[in-house]
Order: sequence, then C-alpha cells, then structure tokens
Amino acid sequence: MQIGVAGVLMLAGSSFGVNADSGGLPDETRAMVAELLADAETRTSLLQSGATAGHDGKFFLASADGSFRLNFGGQIQTRYHLNFRDDEAGDDDFESGFQGARTKLNFSGYAIDPNLTYRVQTNFDKASGAAILEDAYVVYAFDNGWSIKGGQAFSQFMREWFMGDAKMLALDRSLTAFMFGQQREQFVELRYENEDWRVSGNVSDGFRSQNTDFTDDPADFATTVRLDWRFAGKWSEFDAEYTSKRGSDYAGVIGAAAHYELGQDDGSGGQQELLAWTADSLVKGDGWNVLVSGVGFHVRDEAGVGGADFDDFGIMAQGAVFITDDVDLFARYDLILPDSERAADSDFNVVTAGFNWYYSGQAAKFTIQAAWYMDPTTETTAGNFGGVGARTPDTGARNLGLLPSSEDDQIVISVQFQLLF
Repeated sequence: MQIGVAGVLMLAGSSFGVNADSGGLPDETRAMVAELLADAETRTSLLQSGATAGHDGKFFLASADGSFRLNFGGQIQTRYHLNFRDDEAGDDDFESGFQGARTKLNFSGYAIDPNLTYRVQTNFDKASGAAILEDAYVVYAFDNGWSIKGGQAFSQFMREWFMGDAKMLALDRSLTAFMFGQQREQFVELRYENEDWRVSGNVSDGFRSQNTDFTDDPADFATTVRLDWRFAGKWSEFDAEYTSKRGSDYAGVIGAAAHYELGQDDGSGGQQELLAWTADSLVKGDGWNVLVSGVGFHVRDEAGVGGADFDDFGIMAQGAVFITDDVDLFARYDLILPDSERAADSDFNVVTAGFNWYYSGQAAKFTIQAAWYMDPTTETTAGNFGGVGARTPDTGARNLGLLPSSEDDQIVISVQFQLLF
C-alpha cells in the first residue's frame, strides 16, 4: 500500500493538532508543504507519461517511446605538481602547487531516432573559471556501416587526441601530442566501418580550429583521411581506453592518417601549407598494453622565414603492465625532432614513468608520475615547432607541469585524482 506525499503531510499535521488546509501551519512549514506537493505532482506526471530516469552506467532521462535519451556526466581532475629546474632569471628553481587540470560537464544521447546521436561538452578554464565549449556535434549512423558527423570535436588524426582524455594511461597526453596534435576542429566527416577496417575522411577549418568563426578560421581549406585495421579484438576496445585489465583477450589495431591544410590568404600573396602524417599501433593483452606512434609535419612558406620549407617529426612509445588487479606501472618516451633550420634545432627528449591505482576503475583513479625533460624547454614551449604559422602548441602542455627553462634536466613529479560521474 502506498501513501501519497499529501496524505503523509496531512497525517503529520493532524498529529500536531493543526490543519494544513486551514493555514494553521507556520509559514515556513506551509511553504515546504507546497514545494513537496509540487514536486510530487511533477513526479506523478513523469510516471504517467512513461518516461524513465536512472543510472545504467550513465545518468539518464529517456522518453517512454524510446525516441529520446539524454545522458549527463562529468569529469574532475585535480593535480599537484612539483617542478625542479635550474635557476632562471627572475624565477625560482622549484615550483609547486595544485592545478584543476580538467573540470567538465557533458551531455549526450539520441533524438528522434537512436541512430541520430549528439554530444555537448564544456570545460571550465583553470585560470578564470569560465565555461569553454569543447564538443558540439551530431552523428547519424546508417545501417550499412556508414556514418556522417558534423560539428566540433577531435578529428581522426592523432590517436592520443581522438581517444579522449577521460581514460588516459599517464597523467596526460605526451608532449609530442601537444606539439603536433590536431586538437579540436570544426568539420564534417564521413566514416565507414566493418569488422576489420575503419576509414574516415573530413573537410574542416584546419587543425586547432576550436571555437573559431568562419571569418577567422586557421585555414581556407583542410582535409583529413584515416585508415585503421583491427587485426585482433573488438573496435570498442580502441575507442577510448588504453588500459587492458588482467584476464583481457589479445587485441590490436594499426592506423595511419594524413592531413592537408591551406592557410588563410592574408593578402600578402603568400599562403602557408601544411602536410601532416601520422601512424600508430595500439596492442593490448592479458594485463598489458603498448602504444607506438610517429608524426611528421611538412610546412611550406613558414611565416617570417622567407619561404623556407620545414620538416618536423615526433616519436612516442608508451606501455603499461598490471602488477595487481588494481595497480599498473607505466612508462613513456617522447622524442621531438625539429628541422635543422628551425630556431629550436636540437632534439627534445622526455622520459615519463609512474603508476595508476584504479580505486573504482577509471571512474575513481589515483595517478603518480615523474617526468624528466632532458633538454631546454624555452623554445619548445614557445611554439617554435609543431604548428603552422602563428599557431602555437596547445597551452595545455602546462597540464604536464612543464615550465620554460633554458637549461637541461627539468624534473616534474605529479599526483592526480580523477573522478568520472
């Protein structure tokens, strides 16, 4: 037998010798009664309509006929960095402090048809607290393996970017990814997938065109194509997570992508061009995983260099192994090779190592890592390579705890707690 909220309140009022309908209740109590009754009516209406809500791995609201679903969640990453480097003019040789690396809210689901999906995500700037739009796209999946996607998101170029940042292996992406990565773009993409192959192609506003208007896009024209071959496992194992728990089956994928971009014509008669390529392989097994990737940028008519061409390269390898069911050890090596004609013409090496404790899988995870930046970082972090023209590498490289230094051997020790909800 169920008793309504109103009935419970009436019984409560009677037991105290007052009548809720007569106004005998105090003003504060009467206001609470009205609020509870309104809430009860809303819930009753929701139930009568057949709509559902709950948590099935995601918090959701859904219509009774299955035509609409809204998922909502978020991500919090809190870090503490300890940075050790040689003295710089006006700077200390030791810096430490907390950092809210990522604070995100996201909404996703489908509308009208389960094949018509969407996602919107915002990130709150760690310096100002302002909400910044990250993802805003719509996908329609046909029944024959084809799909079309439009809006703002990560394009299918570097794997470290399009796999997202909710389930990364190390504390963050590699420095190579920050130097060369596409980051978010505005684009329309066509994709085909079968049991063994994925192929995609897009037309975009260029690398790093997040939140740009059509009048200030980085490129007049840009396009990206990618091909992946899954030689073991399932596609879902490569969409977002590097980790492979103990007892997991063997899985592997090899992929390659190319990107061409024609920069904006500034009226001076010269347009920069970028031809970028990347290749990678992610392999997983029973409690272990390995990712190897390479990337190259060929830039023509770099601004301010008199029409010279440049070829910059980056290599990254990382891997991890579980030592218990909930703890893995990981290591990573970055090598960035700028063109010898660059102002920053020396190689740049990074070694990173640490461990993750999966308190509740990826949803609640502690990470501790140490990174050794073997070479001077001043020119690297200033963006003298790994970009086109005036566009510099993502300022998110600061998420690594990396600071400008003209000396070798910068060490950064970082601790992070991640919560996904």
